[in-house]
Amino acid sequence: MHGNGDYVKSAWIGIVTALAFASPARAEVVTSAADRGLLAVAADGTPYVGFTVGGELHVASRSGRWAQARVARLPGTGAVLAGMRVLERPRRQAALLAEDRQGRWIALVRGSRLTTIARAAPGSSFGPAGLTLDAAGRPAVAYAVRRDSGKTFLRLVTFDRSGRTRVRAITKKGFPSSGLAPGAAPVLVGGRLHVVETYTSAAIDWAPARGGGWEGQYIFASVFGSPQGRVGAVFLTPTLWAAWTQVYPDAAVVLTSSAATQMTWTLTHGIFVTLAPGEDEPEVAANDWVTLGDDWIVYAGLVVRGPGSAAWQLDGRLEDFAVDADGGRQLLLVRDGVLEWFRAPAPALPGIQVRLGPVDGAGRLAGTVVAARGGAVELYRERPHAPRELVATVPVAADGSFQFEGLDAGVLYRAVYVDPATGIPFGLLPGVPVGVSD
Repeated sequence: MHGNGDYVKSAWIGIVTALAFASPARAEVVTSAADRGLLAVAADGTPYVGFTVGGELHVASRSGRWAQARVARLPGTGAVLAGMRVLERPRRQAALLAEDRQGRWIALVRGSRLTTIARAAPGSSFGPAGLTLDAAGRPAVAYAVRRDSGKTFLRLVTFDRSGRTRVRAITKKGFPSSGLAPGAAPVLVGGRLHVVETYTSAAIDWAPARGGGWEGQYIFASVFGSPQGRVGAVFLTPTLWAAWTQVYPDAAVVLTSSAATQMTWTLTHGIFVTLAPGEDEPEVAANDWVTLGDDWIVYAGLVVRGPGSAAWQLDGRLEDFAVDADGGRQLLLVRDGVLEWFRAPAPALPGIQVRLGPVDGAGRLAGTVVAARGGAVELYRERPHAPRELVATVPVAADGSFQFEGLDAGVLYRAVYVDPATGIPFGLLPGVPVGVSD
């Protein structure tokens, strides 16, 4: 327990340090050299994490412990990782899709081999690209380019068994016209590659047409807001699901389906991270936030299972989320500037929810951990332009309740409960409503 003089006074009755409790499962640190990364899972469940340090791409893998290696130098330092998969043939290696933050280039790294997918011509820029594996387990990259005129062109890049690229033009003649560079996500549907494209006010599922070419089906359209950023797509027979961030101007995560009765849901306020295939419905990862002062943002990771179903709030910023072949849920979180990995066994994340009331006039704050399995709750003071402070740690009672004393009203406190079985840090950041779990 630590903090300044105002918080030392809260150390009296009922405040116990974490050393008094049995040690729970702990976070596994992937790296402290980067606070952005992507997660991919091999067929046997082995996790791989990709991250950049300057203009260099690194990959870490876990085999009992985490080991990392520099694998490639990217075409520029302003890189964003857009997708990651694990290739199993002819040998296991990670494939990472990277793109320039300003939309000037797109590159794919397979193992240590870098392939430049595309470079933008003057007056053109690329939107957020996407990566998946085709039916043969080889990479497939989708991207769209927008010209200053507003015309757009959607492309799908695949690889043959020798590693040579094939570029397919999905759209021609500049359709659809867009006010921003469209996002694209390739997805395998019944053994065939589709591409979900988002642009100014709509989303289209592009599928191969009989006799050649491509045909598009609108799966979303709205006069309110615009799809922006990364696009996710998964196929759960018989439904294609897609998700992205819809900016209204505020941001919300949208999920849509292409079933016979097409439906769209606004799942939550926040920024879309990824879409993972659950057993019967997709699971959506996102980040919500609270702004301190005028310009300081603190994040809370979110996982939402399908439309109107279970949801979880996590401590920190969620970088990626995956469901492995055994049904385990794997998480990549950033907490205090460190990339951390967690796994929960099947069939789902633990049904844990942290509930927190306001600080009352006597400086007391009470809450409950639903489905708590012993352990303790940590209370953090979130501060602008400074690391957060651990104020105190208290045990969770048998009924899941906990209480802090000697606190100050008007201060933003975050409660964190680390699940003793998995080490996953569940949290409650006031101002972020998601977190109800069944």
